[in-house]
Amino acid sequence: MAKMETRVLGFLPLLAVVVGAIVGAGIFNAPADLGRVANPGWIVVAWAITGIGMFSLARIFQYLALRRPELEGGIYSYAREAAGEFTGFNSAYGYWWSALFTNLAFFFAIAKILGLYFPFLSRSKWAAFALASALLWGYAALIRAGIRTAGAANLVITMLKLLPLLFVALLSAFLFKPALLGAPFAAIIKGTGAAAGPWQQIGASLGVMVFAFMGIEGGVTISGKARSARDVGRVGLIGFLITLVLYVAVSTLTLGVAPAREIINAPSPLGAVLGSALGGFGRHFLNIGFLFSVLGALLAWLLLTAEVPYSAAVRDNAFPRAFARTNARATPVFSLAVTAVFSQLLLALLFLFTRSSDIGAGNNAPLLQNLYFGAISISVICCLVPYVLSALLGARQARRDGRAAPLVYAALSIALFAWMFASMAKYTAAAVVVYASGLCFRIRVHRERRQRMPAVEIAFYAVMLAAGAVILYFIITGRIRF
Repeated sequence: MAKMETRVLGFLPLLAVVVGAIVGAGIFNAPADLGRVANPGWIVVAWAITGIGMFSLARIFQYLALRRPELEGGIYSYAREAAGEFTGFNSAYGYWWSALFTNLAFFFAIAKILGLYFPFLSRSKWAAFALASALLWGYAALIRAGIRTAGAANLVITMLKLLPLLFVALLSAFLFKPALLGAPFAAIIKGTGAAAGPWQQIGASLGVMVFAFMGIEGGVTISGKARSARDVGRVGLIGFLITLVLYVAVSTLTLGVAPAREIINAPSPLGAVLGSALGGFGRHFLNIGFLFSVLGALLAWLLLTAEVPYSAAVRDNAFPRAFARTNARATPVFSLAVTAVFSQLLLALLFLFTRSSDIGAGNNAPLLQNLYFGAISISVICCLVPYVLSALLGARQARRDGRAAPLVYAALSIALFAWMFASMAKYTAAAVVVYASGLCFRIRVHRERRQRMPAVEIAFYAVMLAAGAVILYFIITGRIRF
């Protein structure tokens, strides 16, 4: 029987996965998300800080892809190599949940933008739930048809969604009106009228910006499907540079085209910008671009979400063995099925426990925006642990090689992530609950290995469960609000 070929992605499809994963709802929603928490001057400062930190991480991924090509599976493999199998499991588990919440954020964004054209999605949260569920299972079926097929579809979608972003960046530069920015470094946020100091504005911007860059690790996460190890490092760096230029241009120049309050209150912020400049055509053009962008990012992220548990199960049995199952087209079918089921359950819970009072004036756009922002914030925090561990492995490898530059890159990226843990404390608390839930998977893994759970793991989960119980109590009683 011929051996199944799993290395099916060339340079362009691999680059499309990375750019497709990065360029999603984040960039199209960034002017509104950032305009709520900061003024333009501090937004630029925050982009500089985030750009340095994420560029450093991209260089670490590139360095590790070249120096340690045997560590296929990326995030999980790097964390395991840096701190052992149990830490590798927690890294993969946290990244998996980060990807799950990212997918949820995309579902909310899709429902919000389509609600502009199909009013029943704006009147009924259950209509939005039905739409999200249909998209979830439709995309799962596409991925099940094969990694190669999904990769080709993602390449087409990625090309389509970059065009409106380039258009809005160029048009915003041409129509830019400095007077609309107001006082760029003021302590009163122009878009909301709220008071916030410099560090508060910068800190609040970091989560939005790092979420916008999540997916930068996409090349190393599915490195086992890449035809060339050299391509894995190249696509991460090239994808970062492409998106950085777009992000800074779009999120800052647009604030000089339309009033800040108009942008932050719009279901489609960039649609509002082009609507202000070109009328109805511009608004619809960007709305469709927003939709293509999120649809493409959702496909890329579902690919990544299914791949992480599969990689951990195949390489070290760190996840239950069932996650290693694939079909004849190299698709991790069990991992994909569990990912889809978990996503469906999370969707149901989030919609079930949102109150009717969360929906303002018969329109669920405010509800969807709140769900979107909460999902991206938890997603970012869950992802920071594997990011930090990857940076630590890069630093260790650099010491072995006698290389100074990767050590600097590792230090810069870790400094950014430490700042984010502190500035997003309530979401860090929520991530504790997520990581504590990994106990069920570890029990299964140890049973399959016919071994007792080590004392260090028992102690870890005892602490995490106790902390998680306290955090859940604070959430239920309203002491922690998202």
